[in-house]
Amino acid sequence: MVETITSVRMNLLQVVDKHPGVTRDKLLSLKGVSEADLAYLVQYDLIREREVGCYRVSHLGQMALKRGL
Repeated sequence: MVETITSVRMNLLQVVDKHPGVTRDKLLSLKGVSEADLAYLVQYDLIREREVGCYRVSHLGQMALKRGL
C-alpha cells in the first residue's frame, strides 16, 4: 500500500524545486525533516540524486507539485 504524502514531505519537495542541487545535509538540517521523509521522496521518484548528495525534482515530482497533492 502506498503512503500518502504528508505536509512535511510536500514542503520538502517544494524546497528541492526552489533550490535545485540542494545537498542532502542541508535538507536534513531543516526543521521537522527526517531521513524517512527524504527516503520517501526518492523511493517514489519525486526527487532524484543527480550529483553525489545533490537532489533535483523529477518529472513525477513536478506533476505532484502542479496538482498540489
